[in-house]
Amino acid sequence: MDWPRARSILLVAFVIVNLLLGYSLWGPKAIPALVQQSRGVQVEQVRLRLADQGMILPTGVLLPPTPEPMRFLRVEYRPDLNFERLLAESYRRPSPSPPRPRAFDGTSSDRLEPTLDPETNVVIYRPEATGRAAHPISLRDQAEVREVAEEYLRAEQLMPDNAYPMGVSVQGEMAVVEFVPMFEGIPVFSGHIRVELSARGVETVTLFWVQPVGYKDSAPKAVRPAAEALLRLAGHLERSGGRVWTVIDVRLGYYAGRSLTVTIPEAISAWETVPVWRITLDGGAIYYINAINGELES
Repeated sequence: MDWPRARSILLVAFVIVNLLLGYSLWGPKAIPALVQQSRGVQVEQVRLRLADQGMILPTGVLLPPTPEPMRFLRVEYRPDLNFERLLAESYRRPSPSPPRPRAFDGTSSDRLEPTLDPETNVVIYRPEATGRAAHPISLRDQAEVREVAEEYLRAEQLMPDNAYPMGVSVQGEMAVVEFVPMFEGIPVFSGHIRVELSARGVETVTLFWVQPVGYKDSAPKAVRPAAEALLRLAGHLERSGGRVWTVIDVRLGYYAGRSLTVTIPEAISAWETVPVWRITLDGGAIYYINAINGELES
């Protein structure tokens, strides 16, 4: 037997096998799996730390990945447009100059047309026969509740093109479906349409619909991870309470509380929103954690 040749063949075969094993472990297809495994370990560590602070992060709740640096977003709100949308589309009145919103005084007659709450500038509409469903709604069936709300808004031409469904919450004998504006694939939590339903159908529609108008002309800022937002919120709740909270949902978006008060319907209120992590807890509690500085937004 030619031993030198056999030894060379075995050495080459050994090198090839090692190369194949190395590629299978460290090649492009294996890297995502390793990254996912590392991320899974990190999430588990966050879950344990949250539990120590009285917050439960169920395994079914996924933490969104940290995005690239983001800019601030400017939005505008005009209460007269929100009101006239309801007035023109829901009532189909032919008047070329629709009347201005009335202040809500709590009387029964206010159920007959849209009203503007003077304190919040939210347009309130309480439909009567138009909101009734053909059959009783099962409020525990979130798909059915959302379908009824969407069908009603579309039928009344009240569904904006950039509306994004945030979900369904049920409390007692009422359910609420919320829609928010979407800007370049990111939800804007500063505006909303909320449809409140009972088993018989739509009871109330409230509008505070903002219009995103563009990014602030400044450099993008780094975004903090969702896990950090959860830990900061857990610390805040731990100091202010003592009960155990369960995380229902974590989403990235834009938000800022209104800093300007609109005193007349024709006025335009504009402000800047910041990237936030919106954290929904059991019981419907919603918190916004500033994704730039980590502070709790009011």
